Amino acid sequence: LVKATRNLFIGNLDHNVSEVELRRAFEKYGIIEEVVIKRPARGQGGAYAFLKFQNLDMAHRAKVAMSGRVVGRNPIKIGYGKANPTTRLWVGGLGPSTSLAALAREFDRFGSIRTIDYVKGDSFAYIQYEIRVLFQGRPSMLLISK
Repeated sequence: LVKATRNLFIGNLDHNVSEVELRRAFEKYGIIEEVVIKRPARGQGGAYAFLKFQNLDMAHRAKVAMSGRVVGRNPIKIGYGKANPTTRLWVGGLGPSTSLAALAREFDRFGSIRTIDYVKGDSFAYIQYEIRVLFQGRPSMLLISK
């Protein structure tokens, strides 16, 4: 199981790809906070990069839209990068009838909630816990409504 993060791994890049080129290709999907490009020695594999988006929703949109697209001369490969420990949980796939109260009821069983950032009608929310929460199951299996 690969966990979604706001960090994207971009593989199969041209060896001479630039930060400007990557930003141009991906910035339409959200705010990019950081770009790190790695260029292995010739013969050691192609270039790759890590893009850190402002939030998970932006990274997810970029991953879905850009997977397999050509940047430079190559079709790129995209995956999620490693997550940084956090007390903030992204919840996606919410339906238009989802309420703040329903989110609180569903997610307080995992720990004491500090805040919930949600605008009615959005397809995602952020739940900020008091302490880091460890999910025993797969968070992707938690559904409120669709």
